[in-house]
Amino acid sequence: MKEDIYINKEGKNLLIGFNPKFLMDALRVIDDEVIDIYMVNPKAPCFIRDAGESYVYLILPVNFNAANV
Repeated sequence: MKEDIYINKEGKNLLIGFNPKFLMDALRVIDDEVIDIYMVNPKAPCFIRDAGESYVYLILPVNFNAANV
């Protein structure tokens, strides 16, 4: 699956993949209009959390061959 979304990004570019079901599971229960997703590197999990940390979701990346993208 490939989806284009509008973002405000800080930091360097990353090539990282996630199981879309896991992302959708987290996004489905968040009522916020804007969310923050924190990514460190392609091997580390990403965090979805709000400023007050009333919720924190951890999503592990999947491995894929970058040559096939």
